[in-house]
Amino acid sequence: LNVSREILQQDRQIKAIRNFLVKKIQETLKEMLEKGKEKYLSFWAEFGPVLKQGLLDWEEKQERLLPLLLCQSSHHEKDLTTLQEYVSRMKEGQDAIYFLTGSSREMVERSPHLEAFRDKGYEVLYLVDPVHEVWVERVAPFEEKKFQSVGKGEVELGSEEEKKKAEEERREKEKSFKDLMGCLKSHLEEDIKEVRLSSRLTSSAVCLVGEAHDMSPQLEQMMRRMGQAVPKSKRILELNPSHPLLPKLQSIFEKDAAAPDLKDYARLLHGQALLAEGSPLADPAGFSKMVADLMAKAIGS
Repeated sequence: LNVSREILQQDRQIKAIRNFLVKKIQETLKEMLEKGKEKYLSFWAEFGPVLKQGLLDWEEKQERLLPLLLCQSSHHEKDLTTLQEYVSRMKEGQDAIYFLTGSSREMVERSPHLEAFRDKGYEVLYLVDPVHEVWVERVAPFEEKKFQSVGKGEVELGSEEEKKKAEEERREKEKSFKDLMGCLKSHLEEDIKEVRLSSRLTSSAVCLVGEAHDMSPQLEQMMRRMGQAVPKSKRILELNPSHPLLPKLQSIFEKDAAAPDLKDYARLLHGQALLAEGSPLADPAGFSKMVADLMAKAIGS
């Protein structure tokens, strides 16, 4: 009668029963997914968050849970996809499972980070549940395919020949815009660590990206809301080398490298990148005034 719960939990027979039950449930769910996805979708609607939470609490057995995961994807507007289905659709030579986190599908779909992936036909998982922000940073590869955020690090898409050609073109443009990028960085030193030309942008002028192991801005915001002390992180400002805005900024810089407008344009580009990813502006009123002032100046000219 004086047996504690802790003693029972450490009992060898109890552990064996628990392991058997867990394995049996996992096998049953896997069979349900393979033989009747509609039935599994009903289960996922009720208990999906529990399985995703398990990726955090059961790290040593992640390989059992990952095949049961369902995600939104750029492949289909409504249907959910498994990781196995994603891998089966991967392009030849693709070595990563691409994903982007965010607060909603609508916000993620509009992200400038997706432009090159969309243009080249690469599927991207949309991870819009807050728990995704945590497990995706520590999950093991699935079928030897690592998880890679499209909002972090460098982007290299296409065949080896296409990658080589794109890299050569970017280096040539970097020579042309090197001094301008240094000028923009000097005006944003408190907020960014680097300015570079982008290989992920095709239509937008600018975006913010992190290093491969940086926290996403959504995770930073979530931790701050939970009362965690998160230091301000500096990210990388990427400029679209094909956007018509860049040569116009270059023209202003060549005429007068100390032109006051360049500081305003740098702040506008940074603010635009923050808004595009759903991050808050440090000074919304100041940003709004700056936009109005530049509009008035442009209309007046």
